[in-house]
Amino acid sequence: MIWLLPAYLLFITIQQGLVHQGAIDTYENGETYLADITDFDIKQIAAQSNGYADIRFEMDGEIVERKLTLSVQMAQKLLETSTVPLRYKEDSFQQIVLIPTYTLQKSTSILNLFMALIGLTVTIIAAALVQRYANKKIRTGDEELIIERVDQ
Repeated sequence: MIWLLPAYLLFITIQQGLVHQGAIDTYENGETYLADITDFDIKQIAAQSNGYADIRFEMDGEIVERKLTLSVQMAQKLLETSTVPLRYKEDSFQQIVLIPTYTLQKSTSILNLFMALIGLTVTIIAAALVQRYANKKIRTGDEELIIERVDQ
């Protein structure tokens, strides 16, 4: 069971790498659209702050609507506007990149990637130590303790 945590952190690391590469791919190779922000909210809870934006844009005569979760820093860049330019690439891991928040999105995904890598490294070391200890206990069994009462 101890190896589930490193496996999860490996998944997060790979996912953040794909988000980063997908954002770059979408920004460089995607098509530019102007989206209307139909709803916008910033939630500030004691331990967490984030926001969301509902966007709508027209692509090839079809209306596309999406709800995007944004960090507070990204949301603040969109506070004063009702439209936002974006890049869209349907076959990318990160389909939508908001142009005003692109550099922040890239740096956030890199930061998340490195944090997941650090967590992965620490948990692999911890899991290896726990596994080694458990294997030793299985081989040698529990140490017998002899308790003697000494009254004086």
